[in-house]
Amino acid sequence: MLQQFDLIFYKGETPIARLIQRLTNSEYSHVAMVIDSLHLIQLDWKTPVSIKHLAYPIGQYDVYRLKVALTDQEKAKVFFFIREWISTGYDWKLIFSRFFNILLGTPIISAADRYNCDELIVDAFRHVGVNLLERDVQLTPDALSKSKLLFKVEAVSAFSRKNK
Repeated sequence: MLQQFDLIFYKGETPIARLIQRLTNSEYSHVAMVIDSLHLIQLDWKTPVSIKHLAYPIGQYDVYRLKVALTDQEKAKVFFFIREWISTGYDWKLIFSRFFNILLGTPIISAADRYNCDELIVDAFRHVGVNLLERDVQLTPDALSKSKLLFKVEAVSAFSRKNK
């Protein structure tokens, strides 16, 4: 069962997802955050920050969970932080600067008023003092999935439980 603030790491199969995976040497191309058992907060290159139904195909994503427990006040602050960014567009400046950083070693820069998927999640938790990544770690979905403050939730489908 998904829990609030679980992170869904997507293993995309589209050409853009595969490009992201190749350039970042990552298993994952995207990350979203669970806000309840049916909904995610997410954004991608074609959709601003929004609340969506969980619609990723089973087997194409992994679920990670915080190792630290948030207080009710911290949960409210994380949710409020994310709600404040609803409808915010994608941070293309960050994406292009990451690309050129990989190719040419140029600095990574981001727009002050935009986000991308992993950056939004990291900042939401930093807002309550939970630093999923050290500031000197290059942010990618894969780097985020390896955070010391997250653990992978082992998936057990209803079908496999019935057949054991």
